[in-house]
This record gives sequence, structure tokens and C-alpha cells, in this order.
Amino acid sequence: MISPTQGRDSGARASGTGNAVDIRSLWSRLDPATRQWFMDHTGTAVVPRTLTAVMCQAAGQLLPQDSHGQVRLTADDMLFIRGRAHSAFAAHGTERFFESVQPEAPRYRTSGQHTRDLPPPA
Repeated sequence: MISPTQGRDSGARASGTGNAVDIRSLWSRLDPATRQWFMDHTGTAVVPRTLTAVMCQAAGQLLPQDSHGQVRLTADDMLFIRGRAHSAFAAHGTERFFESVQPEAPRYRTSGQHTRDLPPPA
């Protein structure tokens, strides 16, 4: 049986000597809702405790955690998740990432006032 503190990280991970989580090896064992959360939050380096519990269950063991019971993802883990998200959206034909609409260039009078919704000059 695993003790509750056995999977906790004692600071070794911050120095780079601890065991890292390999999200790539866990990915196929995670449920679709968890995978979707990761793809929706590609920039998240600290995984919430509820998802940490799901990851531990998928791994079949406690994973290295910080003092708050949260898993910290490595840069490689985040790149893997970002790649999965990009390929998932590309497969569906959606362009979700980096899609934006630029605002229309404002029209100014010579005094610098915005002309939109203003009556024409007399």
C-alpha cells in the first residue's frame, strides 16, 4: 500500500532531480474529459488537485506532487499537450489557435476626437 506522502515531492523536482510526470505515457489512459481539459488549458503548468487525482488513478500510483498536492508539468509535457490540441483542432477543420479579429482602425478628427457616432462637422 502507498502512503499518502510517498508520492509527494520534497523539493527535488524543483532542482531537476526528482521524478517527472510523463504525460505522453499517461495520455492514452486518461479519460476524454481530462484530455479535453488539458487541450483547453495548454499553458497550464500546475495541474489542479482534482485532475492530479485522475492522473494518479490512470497511472496506478501516486505521481510526484508539490506541497499542495498538485502535479507540475514539464516544458516537454506542455509541448506534447499543445501538439495534441493543435492536431485535434486541425483534424476537425477548426482554426481555434491564434485566430483573432483585429479592430477596425479608428477614424479621428484633426483634434483627435473619435468620429464614430458623432454628427458630421458643420
